[in-house]
Amino acid sequence: YQRRVRGLSLLLLFVGATVALPRGADPRNANLYKGSQFHCADGSQSFPMEYVNDDYCDCKDGSDEPGTAACLNGQFYCTNKHFKGQLISSSRVDDGICDCCDGSDEISGKCINNCKELGAHIAEEARKIRKEQAMGFNTRLAYVADGKAAKGRRDNDIATFRAEEEKLRTEMDERKAYKDEVEGPATEAKKAAKAIWDKAEEDRKAAEKARHRATAEMEIGRIDKDTNGEISQDELLEYAKSEESLLPYEEAAQLVEGGDIEVATLLDMIQTEILNKEENRRKEEEEEKKRKEAARAKKPKLRDVHVPSPVEEEELWGEDGKKIERHPPREIEEPDEDFDDFEDYEEVDDDLEEEEDDVSPVRNTETYDAETQKLIDRFEEAEKLYNVAKSQHENVNNQLREVEKLSDMDFGNEEEFFVLKGQCFEKKDEKYKYKLCPFDRSDQDGTNIGRWDGWGKLSDGSNNYSVMMYTKGNSCWNGPQRSTKVEVVCGSENKIVSASEPAKCEYAYVFATPAACHKVQEENEIHDEL
Repeated sequence: YQRRVRGLSLLLLFVGATVALPRGADPRNANLYKGSQFHCADGSQSFPMEYVNDDYCDCKDGSDEPGTAACLNGQFYCTNKHFKGQLISSSRVDDGICDCCDGSDEISGKCINNCKELGAHIAEEARKIRKEQAMGFNTRLAYVADGKAAKGRRDNDIATFRAEEEKLRTEMDERKAYKDEVEGPATEAKKAAKAIWDKAEEDRKAAEKARHRATAEMEIGRIDKDTNGEISQDELLEYAKSEESLLPYEEAAQLVEGGDIEVATLLDMIQTEILNKEENRRKEEEEEKKRKEAARAKKPKLRDVHVPSPVEEEELWGEDGKKIERHPPREIEEPDEDFDDFEDYEEVDDDLEEEEDDVSPVRNTETYDAETQKLIDRFEEAEKLYNVAKSQHENVNNQLREVEKLSDMDFGNEEEFFVLKGQCFEKKDEKYKYKLCPFDRSDQDGTNIGRWDGWGKLSDGSNNYSVMMYTKGNSCWNGPQRSTKVEVVCGSENKIVSASEPAKCEYAYVFATPAACHKVQEENEIHDEL
C-alpha cells in the first residue's frame, strides 16, 4: 500500500488535453505514459500506471523508474528550461549532487537553477559562431565565383589544346610518313657507299701490308750479304748495328741468343717495326699539328699593333702652352737563341695551305657522291621537320594532360575549394611543424606524411566534402606508410586548427576554411531548444 501511495505522489496527473509527464521522463517517450496501463519501453511487460516512479524497478530496461534511483540502467531527463535538456543516469537522482542546471534531479530547494545564465552564455557563443560562419559564407561566395571562372578557363583551354593537338598530330603523322618514305633510299645509298669505303679501306690495308712486306724483304736482302737465303748471327748483328737498321739491336741480340734464325720470324719482326715507326710518325704529326694550332692562337694580329700617326710623331703642346715631353722608347732586348716563337708563327703561316691539302686517304674516300648526298640531305631535312613537329605536339599534349588532370579534380559541388589548390598552411606545436598543402601533400617537419588521395566518403558512399584523405607518405620505422586524415570545418579564414598523431604513423588535422561554410539561418529561423 505504501508503495502505491509513493508512486501516486511521484506520478504527475493529466491536465486537460496536455500530458504531464512523470518526474525525469524523456519527452520523446511521452507515448509510454498515456492511459491507465504502463508498457515497458522494450515491450516485455505492462502494469498499472501507478507503478511508475514507485521506487521499485519493474521493467528490465528501467523505463518505469525515470525519476528514482531504483533501476541501475534507468535514465533521468533534465528539462533545463532556458538551456538544453539532457539525460543523466537515474543512479544520480537524489544523491545530493546537483547534476541538472535546473536542480530537478534533487529535492526541491537543494540546487540553484542557473539554466538561464548558462543559456545566455551558450546563446552568445552561438551568435559568435553564426557571425564567423556568416563571414566565412561571404568569403565562400567569392571562392565559388573564382572557382567557376577558373573552371570556365580550363574548359576553354581544353578545347583549344585539343584542337591544336589534333592539328599538330596530323602534321606530325604526315611528316613521319614522308620521313619513313625517304629514309629507305638514303639508308640503302649509305650502305652502298660504306661498302665501297670498306672495300677501299681493305684494299688500302692490303696495299700497305704488301708495301711493308716488300720493304721487309728488301731489308732481308740487305742482311743476307752472302745471298745464300739464310741469315747468320754475324749478318744479323752487323745489320742491327748499322744506322739504316729497322730492327733495334736489343731485339736482334735476343734473337741471336735463341739459336737458329728463322727468316720468316725475322721478316715478321721487321714488318712490326715498320708499323710501329709509322704509328709513332702519325702521333708526332698530330702533336705537331696541335702545337701549330696553339701557336696560331697566340700570334698577334695586325689590328692589335699600334702604328703612330703623323700627328703623334710631331711635337705635342699642352693647353697651357708648355711642350709635352716624349718619353724615349724602351729598348727591346734581343731574344734568346732558343726563343723561336716568331719562327713558329712563320711556320704556321707557311703550313696553312699545306694543312688544307693534308687530308688522309681514308677521309678522301669517305665522301658521298652527289646523288647519295642528295638522298641523305633529303632524309635529314625530313627528319628535322618531323622532330620539330613531334616536339610541338608533345608540348601541347603535355599541356592538355595537365589541364585535364586539374579539371578532373573534385573541388566541390560549386568549385569552392579550388582556391586552396597551390596554397600551403602551417601550424607549429611544442614538438613539430605541420604543413598542409590541399590537394597535394601533408608534411611533418619536412617528412611526407601523405599525398592527396581524394575526399573521404560517408557510409552510404556519398561525399559531403568534410574529410580530406592523404595517404602513401613515407614509411615509419618498422611500421606502415604515414597517412593524414583532415577534418574540414567552417571558418572565417584558412588555417590548421589542430594537428595530432592519434595512432602510430596516422595523423589527424582539423582544417578551417570559408569554403566549408554554408548560409547561416537567422536567429528567428532557428528552432529554439532552450
